[in-house]
Amino acid sequence: MATWSRPAAGTTVLLGALVVFDAAAFEANQQREGVTLAYSDPADALAAPMRTRIIDTFFAAYVRERADFHPGAPSQVRIVIDPGYDGIAFVGEGKGAATITINPGWLAKHPDDIDLVTHEAMHIVQGYPEYANERVPGWLVEGIADYARDRYGRENAAAGWALPTTVKDGQNFDSGYRVTGAFLKWSQARHPGLVKALDGALREGRYTPALWQARTGLALPALWAAYVQAR
Repeated sequence: MATWSRPAAGTTVLLGALVVFDAAAFEANQQREGVTLAYSDPADALAAPMRTRIIDTFFAAYVRERADFHPGAPSQVRIVIDPGYDGIAFVGEGKGAATITINPGWLAKHPDDIDLVTHEAMHIVQGYPEYANERVPGWLVEGIADYARDRYGRENAAAGWALPTTVKDGQNFDSGYRVTGAFLKWSQARHPGLVKALDGALREGRYTPALWQARTGLALPALWAAYVQAR
C-alpha cells in the first residue's frame, strides 16, 4: 500500500508515480507492510528511475531484515538525498526518525550500487546503543550489515559487489565489512542462529567474545582459524 504526501499549492502530480513539489525539491511518503518511508530529495538530485530503485530496494530489504532480526525496529524511516554530504551513506536521526542519508554523487558514479541502502537499512534494524567499543565492536557491526547486504540485497551482482571467497594475508575476523561478513556467512552456515544471537546480544548490551564459543564450541580466534583453513 502506498500513501503519498499531499501536494502543496503549485505542485505537479505524476499519476501513478511520486509527488513532485516543485522543480527544485522532491518529497514523498510511502507505506508498505507496516513500515512508512519518508523520502526527501530537497535538491531533486536523483532522477525518477533511481528514486524508484532506492525506495523499492529499501522496502525489499528493511521489511525482511526487521522481521528476521528485530521486529521492534522503527516503523518510521526517512531517506534523505544530500548533495552536500561527501561520503557514501550513513544512518542518523532526523526529524524524529531514523534517517539514511545518501550522497547522490556516489550513485551518479556507481549507479548499480543501490544495495548500499540494504546495508544502511540493517544499521537501523541493529539500533545498538553504542558503537566501536568492547561491548559493541565496530568491526562486528559493519560485518553484520554486509552479511545482511549479501543476504537481502537485490542488485549486488550488477554492482560487482560480493562477499570474498578467499582470505588474504593480513585479514582477520575483525577486519570488518565484507571480510567479517564472509566469515559470518560461513559461520552461520555451520552454526545456524549465530548471527541473530550476536545481533541480539549487541543490542541488549550483553555481547562478549565468549558468546562465540558458547554458540559454536570454538573461541573466536579458533573459529577464524577453521574458516581460513576451509578457504
